[in-house]
Amino acid sequence: MNDHRYQHINPEPLLDAMGGDVTACRHMFGTFLKSAPATFARLDAAIQQDDAVQVKREAHSLKSTTALVGAGVLTDMLKAVEVQSRAEPPQSAAASLPELRNLFAAVVAEVQHYVDQVGVAQ
Repeated sequence: MNDHRYQHINPEPLLDAMGGDVTACRHMFGTFLKSAPATFARLDAAIQQDDAVQVKREAHSLKSTTALVGAGVLTDMLKAVEVQSRAEPPQSAAASLPELRNLFAAVVAEVQHYVDQVGVAQ
């Protein structure tokens, strides 16, 4: 089982929802690693370009996947970015971009650890 303490993700709810199937959970986390970086890159670019429509789309999409891996703080930040992009007039998320980048990198690192270490025969 996993005795590693994560700071940015919580795999337990997904693991519980999958009936404790570590392999299935690792697969879902692996899917996150394959798709989320591209989505984040599109979000980053949209924020830099002040493209509110694209920010809203990418933040919404990424919010769903970060929730899946139990990245609560990042999910909440993405929700706030999405709300800002829906405001009239839309509010820029540029000020939060450095924190988003750091937090996303930390989440990816922990998800990668989970995929690489949890449930793998040592």
